[in-house]
Parts: sequence; structure tokens; C-alpha cells
Amino acid sequence: MEQTPEREGVIFTPLQVGATTLKNRILLSPHRQAYGEDNQPTERMIAYWVERAKGGVALVSGESTSVSRRLARASAESGPSGWRLTAWEERVIPAFARLADAVHAHDCRIFMEFSTFGVNQAAQSDFDDWHPPGGPSAVPSPGGTVIPQVMDQVSIDELVEDYGRSAANMQRAGIDGVEVHAAHGYLPMQFLSPAFNKRTDRYGGSPRRCAQLLVEIGEEIRRQVGSAYTVGMRFSFDEYIGSAGVTPELAEEYLDILAATGLYDFFSVSSGSYHSFHYAVPPMGTAPEAFLADYGRRAKAAVGGRAKIFLAGRILDLATAERVIADGAADMVSMVRAHIADPFLIRKSLEGREGEIVRCVGANECLATGFRGRRMHCVANPSTGREIYWGEGTLSQAKAPRRIAVVGAGPAGLKAAGVAAARGHSVTLFDENASVGGHLNLIKRLPTRGDWQTLINNLATAAKRGGVEERLGKSVAAADLASGGFDEIVCATGSRWDRTGFSGARPDRTGIPGAEAENVLDVAAAAARVLENPRSLGGKVVILDDCGAYLPLGLAEVLGSAGVDTEVLSRFAALGEALIATLELPWILPRLAAAGVRLSPNRFIEAIDGSRIEVYETWSRRPAVITGVDTVVLAMLRSPRDLLYKEILADGFARAHRIGDALAPRTVSDATYEGERLGREL
Repeated sequence: MEQTPEREGVIFTPLQVGATTLKNRILLSPHRQAYGEDNQPTERMIAYWVERAKGGVALVSGESTSVSRRLARASAESGPSGWRLTAWEERVIPAFARLADAVHAHDCRIFMEFSTFGVNQAAQSDFDDWHPPGGPSAVPSPGGTVIPQVMDQVSIDELVEDYGRSAANMQRAGIDGVEVHAAHGYLPMQFLSPAFNKRTDRYGGSPRRCAQLLVEIGEEIRRQVGSAYTVGMRFSFDEYIGSAGVTPELAEEYLDILAATGLYDFFSVSSGSYHSFHYAVPPMGTAPEAFLADYGRRAKAAVGGRAKIFLAGRILDLATAERVIADGAADMVSMVRAHIADPFLIRKSLEGREGEIVRCVGANECLATGFRGRRMHCVANPSTGREIYWGEGTLSQAKAPRRIAVVGAGPAGLKAAGVAAARGHSVTLFDENASVGGHLNLIKRLPTRGDWQTLINNLATAAKRGGVEERLGKSVAAADLASGGFDEIVCATGSRWDRTGFSGARPDRTGIPGAEAENVLDVAAAAARVLENPRSLGGKVVILDDCGAYLPLGLAEVLGSAGVDTEVLSRFAALGEALIATLELPWILPRLAAAGVRLSPNRFIEAIDGSRIEVYETWSRRPAVITGVDTVVLAMLRSPRDLLYKEILADGFARAHRIGDALAPRTVSDATYEGERLGREL
């Protein structure tokens, strides 16, 4: 068993939660990784949790796990899915036992979260067993229109029994405890929420009756596992839809009712539901750290000494965690995204290596993977989910250290330089700009984007620690590199925005007629001007968003806030399509409305004629004209800046590499991943 250095502070004092003793007050609450296969834990999942256990966390709670015999293999967003864990099937017990043993070896405890989606379950989720989703009443999910089947007593009794059997299976596997998911709009919360529960029987009509399902679930779990086993509940303190849903006042009443039963050892406080999920995991620049601390204090007051309170809500460092607990807002705090970014956050802090911590950016790529049907990854930590081959201790020293030139100090170049240097290579980093960060130096200046500086700091600190030599503020040519005596050259030179107006939706033409006019700018050039002078583009600006990213909308917010008449067109049905999965869109749309920005989806530009723009509806082709436009901004395709790479190859230098946008313009996650991979391969 590994020993962790000790430090004073309430967060490093043990905590007894039911039958489980925890060595400190830091946990990782459940979050989706999608690392399972055949509906059970895998070596990839075990490696992910072991890395965090080795880092010093006291408790990990496995991802949302199915307890229903009818939905054992079904995920919320699709049909049957192998990644979705099940606790109901006995065949999975050995895999869970391996997971428990691996985590226990590092003095860490593990709970599993039990969930059922209710009205938010995809209809026809199992191809061989179609059935409607079930819910407390005939109220559909806010994310769809399928009318659920109202659960009768038979279906409720069956589900309650399934919770008990699933808990018994986890107990047999050596899992330390279970958590009933009654937050974020999942089925038990639907019974608690007036928005969904319209019943007048023993399961509705009053707070006590609405809590009856959770009482019965707790009773059945206790019947099957006994009192010497830890059982808790995840709980949303605010649904953020006013009196139509769970309010803080109603939450206090529910906690009093449920704590009085003595069935639950802890309540893990979060917030939001499917109506307001963007509050549950707020993205960069939208919510302060520990934004649920006041709700934690109210929860502790409601529960008293009858159960422990765990608290989530953007707690990113140990100082904040200490303050939350010391102020009486929780008994234990959850630091999920912080530990996705750096599994060794605690150990590094205890060892006085705070400067080495990889800080969470809040980009929410970890969350977005679920909506996109992918395994979880992290923009700040490419090792996430790849711990088996990129985890602690896997970075080997170079057998033959070489001189490496990295051209481009954006995310890809910085990452490659830092990793290669850590392996013992002599690395020189070139960039034509005077500071590192690449295109993030522009984006970070837009509203709510300031935390991109955190990513720059993460990468720059690692590069400096490895001894990377920086040569900034001057362009470098192929001839300069050829005469520099380098063994390897890495081109991470980024991309440029296209000015032609070409779109994959218009293969019949090479661009927008009139796009060559002086009053037409690409979105990066426009943003650079506007950040210096918000009215530099004139009094009326039209932005064409053909990329779905943040930049055009962030630009629109700056313009609108400065009083510029601003309209954003997009050929897509929703503007900012890439921001839906990261939960950024529900935050930015109200700000755009407040700034007076007009949003026009399903629109595209046919031609530009000075201040006159011909537009059309995407599907009907119905035309319209916008007049009096001072500037047209195109946020469309990007092209690799790969001329240097091609020149190097033409000069006969074979050991040249392209990564990031210089290879193909994509996301920051792609850039840091490719930097990590190449840095390890060089």
C-alpha cells in the first residue's frame, strides 16, 4: 500500500461514512468515461481509476451504472451499448471485483452509482425488446417528445427489487458502497420533481409521497445488503426552473424526510436536471468556483448529524476544497474535472510540487464526449483514458537524445516540445509571435474565454521545466532549420481561416461571389480588429458561421455589446453547433440576446455586392437581401499552414513531422493528443 505525505488541514482528516472509513475528504463523484465493454469494467477503466487512487484521492464513484433488468444494456442517448455498465447481471461481478481490488491496493475506496433514466431513456433502446420509456406521469423528457408509459405498481416494485439485487451484486464484488442517482433529472428525481410527477397516489401529491420511491429503494437495498454497508444518494438541490421543479426550499424538505429514514449514509449534492444540465457541469467562464457552497451549507443544516454531505460544483484546487469544508458547506468535496486533468493533484500538492499541477480549463470536452458517442478524453491531459500506455511511469527516456526543432508554439507544438524535452531531447521552440499559445491568444481575449490561458500555462510550464529553449518573435525559414543541425523538425504551424467563402455545402462553386471585397474579413482578422476597437468594422456587421465554433459567436457578443448592429447567419439549424455538447450554448445565447445580436439559422450567403448581401434559406432557397452592411465576416473553413513543412521535405530533409492544425485543422484536443504522441515517439 502506498503512503501519501501528510499535511495539516481539515481536508486531510479521515471521515467515517456509514461503514466506510475514508482517509481524506476528497472524492471523485460519478462521471461518464465510456471505457466499459460488454457492460462491465475493463482494464482501461481500471487503469483510469487506479491512476487517481495512486494520486491520493480517498474515494472514487464509478460511472452511472444500470440497475434495471430491462435496461441492463441500454444507454440514455442510444440503443444497446457495451460501454454502459450493468450491476444487475451477476456475470459482471468478477470484473467489478478486479476494479475494487485494484483501487483498494492504493488505500482508496470505491462506490458505484445506480441510475435509471426514466422519461429521458431513449425509446426503443433495445432492438430486441422495444418498449416505451417509463416515468412517474405522462410527461415527456425536455429533450424529446416521446410520451412515457406511466409506471404502475408492478413496474415500480420490479425496479425497487432491481436496485436491491444490484446492490447485493456490488457488495459481493467488494465494492465499498452504492449511490442512488436522484439528481440531474434521472428517474428517482423525476418522482421528486413537480415538473414530472403529477400523481395523486402513494407516490405523488405531497413531498413525503413523492419521496416514497426513494424510501422503498433504500429499504430494499438495506434488506439485501444489511446495515453494515454504505448507501448514499446523489441529489440535485436546485432544478433551476423555479417552482415548476425542485427548488432549494423543496430540496431541504426532501433531505429532512430522507435523512429521517436512516437509510442513507450520505447525500451527494449537485444541481440541475435535463431542463438545466448546463448548471450541473458549467463550462469555462460561466460559474465561480465552489458555486454550490451555499446549497451545501443548507443541505448540512437540513440533514443535521443524520448523514454526511458531499458537495460538487467546480472545486478545482485544494485551497478551495479546504475552505468549503472548513466553512461548514460539506463533509467531503468532489473534484472531478480537476482530477481528470491531473490525477496526481493531491500528491503534487502534498509534495510541494503545486507548480507541476495540470489545471482544469473548463473546456468541457470530457463531458461533450458523452453527447458525441465517444470515450471520455481531456483537452488538458491526453493521458486520460490512455493510462495503460501513457500513465504515470510510462514516459521513457530517449535512448539517443537528439536535437529537435519545434516550429509553432500553439497547443500542439508546446505539448510536443514539453514531452520530448522530458524524455531528454534538446528541444528548440520557434514561433513568429512574441508569446506562446498560438491561436488561443486570440480566443482567450473574448468573453468568458480567459481560462484558455490556463491551458497555455500548463503547456508552457511543462516545456520550461524540461529545459526547452524558446526563440520567439521571429519567423524561421527552411534554410535556417537546415543549417541549425537539428535531427528532427516538428511543424506545428497551425492553420489560417479561408477568405474565399468556399463551403462543403456548396460544391457547385469555389467561393462566394464578391468575397474578395475589402469589406469582407475572415473571423480571426475581424476578431483581432474588434478586440482593439469594437466599432472598427462599422455600424452594421453580418457574420456567416459555417463552422459551429465559439469564435464567431464570441465576436458577435463583443460587437453587439458595443452597440454594433450584428447579425449571425448559419446554414445549420442551430448556431454554434459545436457548443451544444460542451453545454456552452445555453450560456452564450442569453448573452447574445442581451447584446441585441440577431441569430438567423438556416441562412447562407449567395453573393456579396459591397454593402448589399444576397442571402437564401438553406432548404427552400427562398431569397432575401440585407442592405447597408459595413463588414461581412466569414467563419468558414481553415487551411493548414504547411508551406514550411513542404519546403523542408523539398530540401531533402526526411525527418520532418506535421501535427495539429498544420496536419489538418481540428480541435485543441486533437492538437494536444498529437503533441503527446509525437513527443513520446521522437
